[in-house]
Amino acid sequence: MTDGTPEPAGTPEPVWRNPSAPEPGKPTGGHPIAAAVGGILTLWLILWVVIPNPKDQPTDPTTGQTTATPGLTTGTPGAPHVTSRTVAMLPEYNAVAVLVPPDTTDEQVAQLLQRFKKARQDETLPQYIPPTSKGDKLGPHAIADIYVFSETDWATADSLLILARGPHGPPDPGKKNGRTFPEAIGRVRGHYVINLHEAEHRDRASIGYADEEGQIHGPNYKELF
Repeated sequence: MTDGTPEPAGTPEPVWRNPSAPEPGKPTGGHPIAAAVGGILTLWLILWVVIPNPKDQPTDPTTGQTTATPGLTTGTPGAPHVTSRTVAMLPEYNAVAVLVPPDTTDEQVAQLLQRFKKARQDETLPQYIPPTSKGDKLGPHAIADIYVFSETDWATADSLLILARGPHGPPDPGKKNGRTFPEAIGRVRGHYVINLHEAEHRDRASIGYADEEGQIHGPNYKELF
């Protein structure tokens, strides 16, 4: 009271709290149902981030079924990322030679080509591959022939020229005993073809080499997508 009269015994003192806060003695945590829903959403988000989109995975051309690339789809270190660098170009054929370490496995080559495809879709491929179609209205990699080698002396412009000329072209003119087309395709570890002018088949990739008609194969050829 304000007249100096003492408060009756047992009168509770006022308690100041946020209007949205729980009453004294009530638990301060969120509602158990809300907590459960939050946990489910968190788990779903983790799975969505860890598991790649199946559309980005290679498809078996005979069955149409999606297959998994070891180390890429599982998130395990079974096929760790491999380093690569572009070491030669043949601008008139939109071709580049990419070099990987000698001990690179086929699984790692497959992972690398999948990474190139994703980068092409994300428009970040220039960080891996120099422009192959400068001035094209569909972009710097509207047309590209990307060859992966694991041997330095084969990752050259001369090898790209042999591959570009095809099986009926002359041997490598820069060598005394010129290398032939069959020799060159046997050294190709991976091949990624981009043609954005073909709406139905913009990307083609394989372990090893195959020509556009799929009639000439390297010894280790396996289609990826």
